Amino acid sequence: MKYNERSEEVPNISIQKSILTYTLALTAGIIFWLLNLPLPWILGPVSGLVMLKYWCNYETTSHVSIRNAAFALLGIQIGLTFTTQTFTLVVPYFIPYTLLSLVLISLSLFLAYLISRKTAIDISTSLIGSAPGGLSAMMAVSESLKANTVLVTIFHTIRLVCVLFIIPFAATHWFYQSSSSIMNSNTQEESLWTIVIYGGVYIIAHLLKARIPAALVIVPMLIIGLLQSIGTPLYQLPDLFFIAAQIMIGVHLGHSVSIRDLLHAGKYCLLYFGLAIMIIAFGIALGFLLSWWTGMDLVTAVLSLAPGGLVEMALTAQAAGGQPAIVSSLQMIRLLTIVIILPIFYQKFLPKTV
Repeated sequence: MKYNERSEEVPNISIQKSILTYTLALTAGIIFWLLNLPLPWILGPVSGLVMLKYWCNYETTSHVSIRNAAFALLGIQIGLTFTTQTFTLVVPYFIPYTLLSLVLISLSLFLAYLISRKTAIDISTSLIGSAPGGLSAMMAVSESLKANTVLVTIFHTIRLVCVLFIIPFAATHWFYQSSSSIMNSNTQEESLWTIVIYGGVYIIAHLLKARIPAALVIVPMLIIGLLQSIGTPLYQLPDLFFIAAQIMIGVHLGHSVSIRDLLHAGKYCLLYFGLAIMIIAFGIALGFLLSWWTGMDLVTAVLSLAPGGLVEMALTAQAAGGQPAIVSSLQMIRLLTIVIILPIFYQKFLPKTV
């Protein structure tokens, strides 16, 4: 009898924890929205959950299946911003953007190398933890090279949090321009059947997630973007779906931030916080250079070179009057560079510790 009671308590506690986590996330999102803060439905939940964990020592929760569906929905949302000109517009930017991205990555690695020379952090942990994106891939590389995976995760978390709070604020307050990226409104009654396509896209993305980095975002984005670019009349999902998806991503990010690990890292957090600020500032400067070099509008250029967060930067572009389709396409190029080339570089040049 006691066993049955105990087994029933665990699901109840889990359900209560989930309800509190998602309710707080929604409340924080609404507060951020009312305050007209950037990315309210992502940054609100992140802030709310981090404060809950820090002040109340509460253990939050996040469900993988909900997170996966949210990523796919946001990939669809970004894909719906593509037009017939998107892929044509991206091609002239490819070489300048790739070169500037490599400069940004190289600077990040160089500064991380200097930090490793001046501190007790081993060079493998420092360089892997400084890559401007690709957390999951970098964690896998860290494990294979026997680096300190906990510190790698913490350093990436610091960078991600800095990017999430600094870049959207800067884009919406300093670089804002009248919208040049209105989502296509080709909703038609006969296109209602195309909702089935969204389900199929999610299944494809789920099947490819082990083979393609960030597949749950990139695959829906590319498939829906391609269909949009050839004029397929896709049904436009209500905004409520995308708001819910952003809240779910905010819950995932807020749940992922470990206050205990951040405190454990101690003084190293300040070093990598400083590194993150420097890389963000340098990324903004390179964004100005990219805009001058290619004629790309400033908001789109800055967000394309922001060090991390494909989904968040594309959503910020939509809010700040940039071109989310171009931002997401260029961010995808850098993401693929980071998760494909950097692991090879690390495996070849970094020492393996026993």
